[in-house]
Amino acid sequence: MEKSSATSTPPKTRKRSQTYLQGLKAERWAGWLLRAKGYTIIARRFKARGGEIDLIAKREKTLIFVEVKFRQSLEEALYSITPRNQARIIAASEAYLASNPCEDIETFRFDSLVFAPALFWVPQYQHLENAFEVF
Repeated sequence: MEKSSATSTPPKTRKRSQTYLQGLKAERWAGWLLRAKGYTIIARRFKARGGEIDLIAKREKTLIFVEVKFRQSLEEALYSITPRNQARIIAASEAYLASNPCEDIETFRFDSLVFAPALFWVPQYQHLENAFEVF
């Protein structure tokens, strides 16, 4: 007996759902890695008009806005952070700073934490500090 297309999830929606869940998993991994490096996670998935920041973290007097990506290769993940994506992160970071004064912060930074499928159960990753700069 065939399944009705009305009751099954369309392939495109299923793919988006899997991608979304993989992104959430990568954000959890990123949080764990940053905490292991001595960072404190201040916010996750901060949304503002015009953009979103996956993670906001702090270590000493540095506040970092982190973009997390998961792709089939680390290189592909790094290239997926486009100028348009960067502009959205910058817009969201400006909104965050406007509503959350950070008087004890001396340095702001934009980092990327990118992931690729696991080798022997451990995902491949790269933490790129100062992934891009704002002038």
